[in-house]
Amino acid sequence: MARLASGVAVVACLDRGVPRGLLVSSLTSLSVEPPRVLFCIAKTAGSHASLAGAERCGLSVLSDRDAEEAERFSSAHRGAERFGAAAWRLLPDQPPLHRGALIGMTGPISQRIDAGSHSVFILDVETIETRNAGPLIYFDRAFRSLGVVSTPRSASN
Repeated sequence: MARLASGVAVVACLDRGVPRGLLVSSLTSLSVEPPRVLFCIAKTAGSHASLAGAERCGLSVLSDRDAEEAERFSSAHRGAERFGAAAWRLLPDQPPLHRGALIGMTGPISQRIDAGSHSVFILDVETIETRNAGPLIYFDRAFRSLGVVSTPRSASN
């Protein structure tokens, strides 16, 4: 699966008032009406228990300017560096959201599905924010950007 390019996001929640989260690349749109997304987390991941017990979470899809943030959240030994107040919106009783996220979503976790070594989480999206930027892509075990994307010309040009 390392050769399957995907966007990356930080999924985060509050665990007794403390922000917890991790990087995911297994994120997909599930439904437009009602708006839902799903993501998968290994049961061995450090934040799995926090997310399994959370009522709500925030999902911050990272932009191509967020490679350092992605590295911070993909590494267990950098856990103490996560959720800096300058980069994160940290409000009481609200799931954390990255201020520079390409897409930020919050809502309740409506389902948790046991899927062997992983759990599948379904997020019912209540709020969504977007901004213009390029996506951060994970491919072949490295973070990448798309670079310049050209608009195809019509046949009449």
